[in-house]
Amino acid sequence: MKRVNVNLYILALLALVPATLLFSGCGKKANPEPPSGDKPPKVMDLAYSINANTIKLSWTIPKTSDAAKSQAIGFLIYRAKQTSAESDCLNCPIHFLKIGDVLVRDGAPGSTEPSVVFSQTVEPGYRYLYKVKAYDGDGVTGNDSNLVDFSY
Repeated sequence: MKRVNVNLYILALLALVPATLLFSGCGKKANPEPPSGDKPPKVMDLAYSINANTIKLSWTIPKTSDAAKSQAIGFLIYRAKQTSAESDCLNCPIHFLKIGDVLVRDGAPGSTEPSVVFSQTVEPGYRYLYKVKAYDGDGVTGNDSNLVDFSY
């Protein structure tokens, strides 16, 4: 009788281990995402110009819409800086770092003139990628803007 009970325990254990692995998560948690209608609108017209070794990014403040009802009060600026060896790797991930935070001061939402400007010095011999994200008064960020990608 004891032999049967031990075999049942072993079978139960063998069934429990794969089930535990199957239903366990990856352990990575992300911040909750609000519904898309609660995010600020996406910047669609990120542009740049370079004068000497200074890049100037500019974009218009996007209008709110039915899809993006939250008004942008500021913008987070992200940059990736790659060496020529890194930029040759097509399947390598691009690591962006937050390099700035610009509050909306001038310009009306949806203005046709650049309403926000951000400047920074760049070094020769690198590939640079920039993007911006709008955020609202609650700190909710919108989607990534278009990318600015250039080598200097």
